[in-house]
This record gives sequence, C-alpha cells and structure tokens, in this order.
Amino acid sequence: MGQARPVGGSESGDPRVRTARITDLDALAGMWEELAKYHVEIGGPEYRLAPRWRGEWQRFTRKHIGRKDRLCLAAEIDGIAVGFLLAAILQRPKVFEHRRYGHIYDVFVEAGRRNRGAGQALVGAAMDWFRARGVDRVELYTHAMNAPGRRFWSKMGFETTVHIMNRRV
Repeated sequence: MGQARPVGGSESGDPRVRTARITDLDALAGMWEELAKYHVEIGGPEYRLAPRWRGEWQRFTRKHIGRKDRLCLAAEIDGIAVGFLLAAILQRPKVFEHRRYGHIYDVFVEAGRRNRGAGQALVGAAMDWFRARGVDRVELYTHAMNAPGRRFWSKMGFETTVHIMNRRV
C-alpha cells in the first residue's frame, strides 16, 4: 500500500490512496484541525483543541505510519493530499471471545474535493487492509448531529449498533 493507487482510473483529477508519510503530517494536521472545528460546531466546546494539540496529534498519528496494527492513509488528487484516514486494530478485554476488531478514528476530505470518490477510496483501502489482517469487524464513532457523516457511513455499509449517551454533571 506504500504506492499511490488510482481509484477510478488514471485520469487527472481521480483520487489516489496511499500510505501516509511522515512528510504528510503537517498537511494532515491542518485537515484534522478543520475536522475538529466542525465537531465544535455540532458537538460543543468539549471538542475544542488544547493549546499544544498539533504536536500531540502528530505524535499520535506518526505511530500509525508503517505499523502492522495501525494505519494512516492519504488521499491525493493530482499529487496533492486532500484527505486522510486514521485507523487501528484494537482488542476488547479478555472476558470476550471475539476480542480483535478494527477501529476507524477519523476520515476527512477537504470540502472542495468531496464527492469525487476520495472518502470512499480511503474507506475501501482501509477495509482491504483490515481484511488482509484477518479483521472481520470494523467500528467507528460519528456524532449524532453529523448528518452528512452518518449518510456517508451508511453508504459505506456501516450500521448503528450502539448509542453512546452522556450527561453533564
């Protein structure tokens, strides 16, 4: 997966997905900042970024590049990164028979580059990666107020199985 691979064809403007590189981290952090700002809009102030968030995010994300149980993908169009996906293989507690599962932390495509197949290509590549590692179930969280995100994930074949509830004290 280290090489960029075309998603629809080889024409200019087609999204390509590749394993992210350390040199992508600044651009991906800028995208993640946009994602975080959107979550503040729909979810409230608890999603505001901490003062030194960029370094922390880059350290976390760097651990997902080149690892066998973690994944960071970049989508590019015409050689420019326009989106990313961050995922990992996680384990449930030992009390469960089926412990291993995939988790997608984040998917983001720049607003002006959406609806061109980049998000679908990122998820498709991640699902191939999970499948190749024997993972048969993938989970993710999406905010209840994120209607476009919920529609996207439904289109990708995901179903709501758990409702996470919270309460202020």
